[in-house]
Amino acid sequence: MRTRLAFLIFLLTVVLSGCQGLGGNRREKHPPMLSSWNQQARGHLVSRNLPAGIPDATPARLRNALQDPNLGTADWEALMELCFEKGDRENNQVISAGVESFAFAACFAWKVMEKEGIDSPQARRASRLYQSSLVRVMEDGAEGKAFHSHGDWRYHENTPPFPVSPHGFPNHPWLFHQLSVPVPDTDASLTHYYTRAGTGLPVIFHPGANQVVDKTDVYHNLGHPFSATVLLLPNGKEDSAFCRIEVVNPRVYSSVKVNGKEVPLAADFSAPYEEMLDRDIASHLWILGFLQGDLESRHQGLYMVEPYQKGKIPVVFVHGLLSSPATWMETMNELDQVPGLREKYQFWIYMYPTSGSILLNGTDLRENLAKAVRDTDPSGEDVALRHMVLVGHSMGGLLARLQVTHSDEVLARGVSRVPIEQLQGSPPTLELAKRTFYFEPNPNIRHVVYIGTPHDGSPISIRPSGRVISWLAKVPTWQKSFRSEIIESNPGALYPAFSLQALPTSVDMLGTENPFLRLIRQVRRSEKIQVHSIAGDLDQVLEFRRGDGVVPIKSALDTPSDSKIVVPEKHTQLHHHPQTVAELKRILQLNLDEFKKENSKP
Repeated sequence: MRTRLAFLIFLLTVVLSGCQGLGGNRREKHPPMLSSWNQQARGHLVSRNLPAGIPDATPARLRNALQDPNLGTADWEALMELCFEKGDRENNQVISAGVESFAFAACFAWKVMEKEGIDSPQARRASRLYQSSLVRVMEDGAEGKAFHSHGDWRYHENTPPFPVSPHGFPNHPWLFHQLSVPVPDTDASLTHYYTRAGTGLPVIFHPGANQVVDKTDVYHNLGHPFSATVLLLPNGKEDSAFCRIEVVNPRVYSSVKVNGKEVPLAADFSAPYEEMLDRDIASHLWILGFLQGDLESRHQGLYMVEPYQKGKIPVVFVHGLLSSPATWMETMNELDQVPGLREKYQFWIYMYPTSGSILLNGTDLRENLAKAVRDTDPSGEDVALRHMVLVGHSMGGLLARLQVTHSDEVLARGVSRVPIEQLQGSPPTLELAKRTFYFEPNPNIRHVVYIGTPHDGSPISIRPSGRVISWLAKVPTWQKSFRSEIIESNPGALYPAFSLQALPTSVDMLGTENPFLRLIRQVRRSEKIQVHSIAGDLDQVLEFRRGDGVVPIKSALDTPSDSKIVVPEKHTQLHHHPQTVAELKRILQLNLDEFKKENSKP
């Protein structure tokens, strides 16, 4: 196994890879802010008969001061410094011991910002201390513990809980299972790192593993983190807790009101994509899933990048050979920044064993898309789900093609001498055969985008390196069992090209003369779905060498399309090249314009 893995990694540096590239970054914590507690602040508090030292700063006295209507900016400034100093000292003894003190510091700092205005010179120190206090509350309080986004969050059994309220998120507490505070990385794996300056602390939440409370929860079991912004605000006298935590969706809300004025809400939009990219590189799932098809098959399915939002149009991304959903992080990170698109679109990703059958994986994608619509919109009211955009890179484009075409009798008659309904076998196997060879276009898809898709095959399948990669591939057991049962139960029923006992790998099926690929090219395209093709071209001078290094340009454009563009980029980078991203933006805007036109009220 180790020999195979090492050899495959070597080959991929020469041949192809769907991933961003090797390397990664360890996420570090925020650098701590230094306390400014001094004798001047202490003297002011003494003169005002307020808690003036660490022993005096009990929770009861601090709460009284927080709710005292007679205090002003100078009082709050001194108290925030005292509380920050106290939290620092407590944390030096036991991690998380200073969380309550840092929460008080944040509350007093908020009082200053609310009074003076967040962007005023008088509130500059308070704004920095507020941010730093929030970091300490969330990092130290959530370290090694589950976070509770609905109701009360108790960071320690011996401390009072903080009430927590989400805004712009669904009522699914398990989605907020764990919290981490990202640090914008100047050495990130992503080409661009996008944040929004403002008030609040950007965080990312990690869904709990294999938690299924309702039908939509399964779409987060890949554990894709998502962005949120945390605010810690002081409560009134009538509230049981001195403060509360607001968890805000920065994709839904762009500002917060402070002292009657709208100020930007801080956000870190790139952190989830960066983490998923680094996680994929570290796990080598894109390689292991190819070498061990059953490993990736366990995770096969459709996943949502952020919690489902009714009214947002899904963009479904399908990765290619020797790849994983992480290959789309760069592309999604760029599309996520486009004004008007972020608010209207949500990203879904499909994961599948790339060593397996294109036809069977295409069937699984078809059924996952249909199930996702039923699960998220059982009443059929969300018209946004009827305007999906499907995007496939490399072999993923062939899976996408099987979602937007009519099978008619092409596949069934091309594979079997006898009608599919006359084949023998177990009921589950025969039912899968019918669903694989007979299908209609997905009625919810409006646009499909093929990026570097080998419609007419790729020479990689016949090159020595391609043959070795095919030999290394391990097809999932369920796909091998399906094929074996059909062949053994129906001797002579399949045409010779399809009756071999050895199941062809995905690499075999990409051969220019492969019978499966020839049949896929013959299926009838839906006239209701717009098709867009993007091809790569590294050498635009020599005609016979034109292509992206893996897929010839003729193969990538060998399908009727409503639009076609050629991008000067290699296969592994084609799907997040700036020209490709620009074309995707154009297509998404076109789809959005059509959506608005069809659903506008007269």
